[in-house]
Amino acid sequence: MNKLKEKAFTLSEIIITLGIIGIVAALTIPTLIQNSNSKKFLTQFKKSISTLNQAAIGAQAQYDLDYSLLTQINDDATCKSDTLAAGKYSLCGLFNNTLAGHTYIGKYGNVKGANASTPYSANVTSFSIENFLFFSFADGAIVAFNPNAKGCGIGVGQTLTTEKLTNSLSNCIGFIDVNGPTPPNKEVQCAEVTTTISANTTCKVTNGSMGDIFPVVFHDGAVEPATNASLAAFLGGNGKENLSLEEESTVAPPKKITFKGNDYEYYDGANAYIRKDSNGNYISANGDVYSKNSNGIYSGPDGYLYDENLNVIGRNYNGYSFSYKGDVLVRDVGNGVYKGQGGMTYTPNSNGGYNRSDGAVLDSNFNILGQNKNGNWYDYKNGFFVKENADGSYSGSDGKVYTKDSEGRYVNNNTYYDKDMNIVGEIYKGNWFDYRSGLFVREVGDGTYKGHSMTYKMNDDGYYERSDGNVYDDEFIFIGHK
Repeated sequence: MNKLKEKAFTLSEIIITLGIIGIVAALTIPTLIQNSNSKKFLTQFKKSISTLNQAAIGAQAQYDLDYSLLTQINDDATCKSDTLAAGKYSLCGLFNNTLAGHTYIGKYGNVKGANASTPYSANVTSFSIENFLFFSFADGAIVAFNPNAKGCGIGVGQTLTTEKLTNSLSNCIGFIDVNGPTPPNKEVQCAEVTTTISANTTCKVTNGSMGDIFPVVFHDGAVEPATNASLAAFLGGNGKENLSLEEESTVAPPKKITFKGNDYEYYDGANAYIRKDSNGNYISANGDVYSKNSNGIYSGPDGYLYDENLNVIGRNYNGYSFSYKGDVLVRDVGNGVYKGQGGMTYTPNSNGGYNRSDGAVLDSNFNILGQNKNGNWYDYKNGFFVKENADGSYSGSDGKVYTKDSEGRYVNNNTYYDKDMNIVGEIYKGNWFDYRSGLFVREVGDGTYKGHSMTYKMNDDGYYERSDGNVYDDEFIFIGHK
């Protein structure tokens, strides 16, 4: 008789297999955790930077104050109750007056750790934090700063340099701990070179050198990364070399995002985030397709035509082909006369420019100069035809009046404009809304914004997701829909 044999793993085989699984887990799980933490830290850092910049905007709008006008030296005894009254322009007062949902938590050494019993300890090597004061945001992040912060400005149009960071702005440097007292409480570092308070030294930040503490500098109306490592993390994420602060101030890197598993780059001409598919066509994050023809021209939504860099060069509309002259899409109808898409006629004038059928006057390159209407001349400002009145207000050729307020802004029907007629914001139902890429929004705390009827909350990818599913980047430029 043949004996039946039952096959099974021996004890030694099971032990060896479990050992291999344990080794693989030990090697991979920490990396996965580091990846997750790095992404979380970066997202929260950008969110906190946005919160502090909004505080600066709020101070400018309400009190005509920015970080360059800080004057008063504070300590932990007065910071909690400090305001911006009577010219006491301190960081404590600014935060108390402009941040929503914040809490003053004291001076370094008195701040409690994650278990609320041991003192909070921050591993910051770039500068001394012994006397720093601490505020906690509504989401638990911490911002810390030097109590001697004052006169934190570099001047209008000036570049942030290493010399300014280490000299005139040395007391204006602080940090953001994105997860508060929770460990690791470690400053972000460069992986291959020394981390410095520098505006012109690049570095690479990897998962291993990522921390939850990001040095920042307060100056004028902005808050920026203060070390090369903090900037590297802010600009490109971990593992990539990035521009320095000085380079960034003059050469803005392309805006790149990852949305629904695909990488996109922002194109100004298309005003959208775009990726290239395997056929050489472009696809926006919103699903619009830009198809390439045999001449290398891309046809986009609504018949617009684009070059290879997705700059608009023309449009096919109502059976006609329109080309750009200046910022105007027109077609030649003969005898030097042009027609626009909307039916406007452009006739050559004696000055070598063009008169439009609505009274607008253009130069030879089709740049709009202004408008003659009812015997008055109106200058062209950002899409508006306006003339200045004796009292400093503007009158539009459409009959609207823009009244100049005490802060130099122009107001019409609760909408505010700057001197060049760029929209600044508006007052709606008693609240101030900033104008951000075509949207009116206001910050309501913990990085959340509200529009007139919609709420914008930062999602796990670091983008603002609106209550209707639309998704926007940190400048409120539309990305797509979830």
